[in-house]
Amino acid sequence: MLDIRMELEGYQPIDLESIEESSGKLPENVAEAIVLFNKALEDIRFGNEDIAVIALKKAISLHPVFYEAMNLMGICYSAIGKEDMAENAFRQVIDSDDSSIRAMEYLNKMKGLAPDTPRNDTHPPKKREKPVKAKPQKSKDELSSFLAKGLGKENNNVYGLKYIAGMLIGMVLVLFIWWMVPTNKSLFMINRVDNIQQDPQLVEQISKLNERIKKLESDLQASKDENLSLSESFEQYKGWSVLLEQAEAEFTAGNFIQAADLLTNTPGPVPVGFSGEHNNLLDKVRLQAANQLYQEAGELYNQNTVKDKEVYRQAFGKFESAISYLREDKPKYTPNLYYVAGKAAARCDETDRAVELFQFIIDEFPSSQYSSYAAVRLREIADGKPITGT
Repeated sequence: MLDIRMELEGYQPIDLESIEESSGKLPENVAEAIVLFNKALEDIRFGNEDIAVIALKKAISLHPVFYEAMNLMGICYSAIGKEDMAENAFRQVIDSDDSSIRAMEYLNKMKGLAPDTPRNDTHPPKKREKPVKAKPQKSKDELSSFLAKGLGKENNNVYGLKYIAGMLIGMVLVLFIWWMVPTNKSLFMINRVDNIQQDPQLVEQISKLNERIKKLESDLQASKDENLSLSESFEQYKGWSVLLEQAEAEFTAGNFIQAADLLTNTPGPVPVGFSGEHNNLLDKVRLQAANQLYQEAGELYNQNTVKDKEVYRQAFGKFESAISYLREDKPKYTPNLYYVAGKAAARCDETDRAVELFQFIIDEFPSSQYSSYAAVRLREIADGKPITGT
């Protein structure tokens, strides 16, 4: 029985680059046939034996003595259930007297015979006979007797002299021919024939096969792209589902800052399918997170009795986060938030930002007591003095 998978594993791609590096550039048709053979092996690995057959047919049409491709095509035919065509492919290899041993083994396995079982077939495989060393023997005529005697091994000292004499005679003949042939002419003339006519029907079939191969390759690439897109969409959906679940859990536990951080520091734009759920949850979280940050920053600022600049910087960072979560909302503590944030900014050398925060209070809350405080702080900054107050 022909084990198709095991036989296919015995075929490996041909390293065209290495061959051309060691032996020189191959003819264009041979190189293209090898490329198609390698492509057929790739199609087989993906389970596309029918597509591989198309590529192998084209390879054989380019290089008709590509018997390895014929054997592989027979295996592919067998894989897709076309046993008659597989047998015809193997017989074509056997009749060509090349790679016939492998093709013969395939036919035996298809017929359920052992590899060495003889067959009573109308197409017996041709065998290459090993050269047999000639021995002197008695022949029917003088010519065969002379040849047998000449090919037999001699056991006398004249044996070596005969071959030396033969070499000398050969050299004399070469010199004589070289002297007789004019120097401006070649000894052998080869006329190149450029007017080989192609079979129009075969050219048309090859053209149709090329078009079909291109279409199949295009369809295969489109299918791969679609699968990749679906895979990426699934991973994105899974990641956002996990993120929203985590944010909801943090919000329920009262960890408003952590929930807001998850919803704002996202890996990318919010997908359309998640935008509604994301925005609703963020609206519930952000004001709570802003208030929590305002309280934490105020405690950090007030406890900095040694006026450490780095502590002021930490408090300023929390104030800025609280301001960012407020967006357009202005709760009651907004003037105080901006005022203390401005003082923290001024005391950690963020002077430009301090000016912006104090000016915001004057513009947006002119009737607030913090507006007059902010005006005093701005004059101190303009005069180059450190701000006063706690």
